[in-house]
Amino acid sequence: MDNCQEISTSGKSTKDNIISICVFLSGFSCFAQLYYFQPLLPDLAHEFNLSASYSSLAISFSTLGMVIGLFTAMFVADSIPRKNLISAALLSSSVASVICSYSNSFFLLVALSALKGFLLSGATSVSLAYISEEVLPKNKGKITGLYIAGNALGGMGGRVISSYLSTEFSWRTASASIGVLCAVFAILFLIFSPRSINFKPKKENFKSLIISNLHLLTSAKLLPFYLIGSLMLGIFVSLYNYLGFYLVKEPFNFPDYLIHYIYFMYIFGVFGSIATAKLTARYNHFKIQKTIVLSSVAALLLLYVNNFWIVTLGLAIFTFNFFVVHVICNRVVSDYNLQKRSVTISIYLLFYYMGSSVWGSATGIVLDNFGWQWFIATLIALTFILYAIAYRGARLMQEN
Repeated sequence: MDNCQEISTSGKSTKDNIISICVFLSGFSCFAQLYYFQPLLPDLAHEFNLSASYSSLAISFSTLGMVIGLFTAMFVADSIPRKNLISAALLSSSVASVICSYSNSFFLLVALSALKGFLLSGATSVSLAYISEEVLPKNKGKITGLYIAGNALGGMGGRVISSYLSTEFSWRTASASIGVLCAVFAILFLIFSPRSINFKPKKENFKSLIISNLHLLTSAKLLPFYLIGSLMLGIFVSLYNYLGFYLVKEPFNFPDYLIHYIYFMYIFGVFGSIATAKLTARYNHFKIQKTIVLSSVAALLLLYVNNFWIVTLGLAIFTFNFFVVHVICNRVVSDYNLQKRSVTISIYLLFYYMGSSVWGSATGIVLDNFGWQWFIATLIALTFILYAIAYRGARLMQEN
C-alpha cells in the first residue's frame, strides 16, 4: 500500500515538474510578444515617418487588445479546457507576431498588435487557474512563482532580443524572430503539457454570468488586490518608460544605444518571483506584502541620488518588490473563489493592464511639466496610497 502511494506521489511530482516548465514557457511567450516592440519604437517612427508618441501605439494597442480579450475571457474561459485555450492562444499570437513583420502600413501593424494582445489574453487569463487545478498544493506557490518568473524573463528577453536583432538586421527581422521563437515554445507546450484533467467546464446562461461576475468585480475583499496590482504595475511601468529620459541627461549622459540594457534589471524580478514562494511559506502573505510596499518607498528615494550605481540599486529593489507583490496578488485572487478562478484572475489582469496604460501615461505628464524630482515624488505618493490599500485589503481578508 505504501509503495503504491509513493508511486502515485512520484507520478504527481513528475507531472508538476512538467507543468512548471510548460507554464514558464507560456509566461515567457506572453510577455515577450506583448512588449518586444518597445525598443523598436524609434525604428517604427523612422520607417513610417511617425512622431515618438504616435509610434507608441504599437505597444498601447497590444495592451488594449489584452484588456478587451480579458474582458471576453471572463465569460468564456471556464467553458474551454485550460490546455486547449493556452495552446491555441500561444500559437495564434505567434503567427500574428510573424505577420507584423510584413506590415506595409503602420495602421496594419497597430491592428495586428491589438489582435496579438487579444489572442494572448487567452493564455494569461487561465494559466494560473491551470496551475491551481493541476498541481499538488505544496507545489502551487513555487510553480506560480516560476510562471511569473517566465513573465519577467519574457519581458526582458523579448526587449533585449528584438533590440539586438533590429540593430544587426531590421525591426522586421526582430518581429519575425520573436514570433518564430514563441511558436516553438507554443508547440512544446502543446506537446508536453498535461491535459486539464481536473477542469470542469461550466455552462451558465448569459444573465447568471453577468450577475456572478459583477459580484466578483465589485467584491469588497478582492477590490483592494485588484487596485494593488493596478497601481504597482503603473508605478513599475512608469519607471521603465521614463528612466531612459533621465539617464541620457546630466549628470549621467548615457548614449542612446546603452539605454536598452536597462531591461536586464528584470532579472531581479525573476529572483523576486522565486523568492515569494519561500517567503510565503514562512510568513503571512499580507505582512510580506505590506513590508514590501513600504520598502518600495525607500527604493524610490534612491532614485533622487545623482549616482548611477545608487539609481541602479533603487531600480533593482523596486523590480524585485514589484514581482513579489504581483505573485501574492495573483495567489490571493486565484484562491478566493475556486469555482471562478479564471474570472477573478481575468478581472485582476484587467485592472493590472489598465494600470499600466493609465499611470504609465499620467506620470509622463508630470515628468514633462515638472521634471524628475516631482515625477519621483508622484510615484512615492502613489506607493503610500498603495500601502493604505494593502493595509485595508489585509484586514478585510483576515476578517471572518
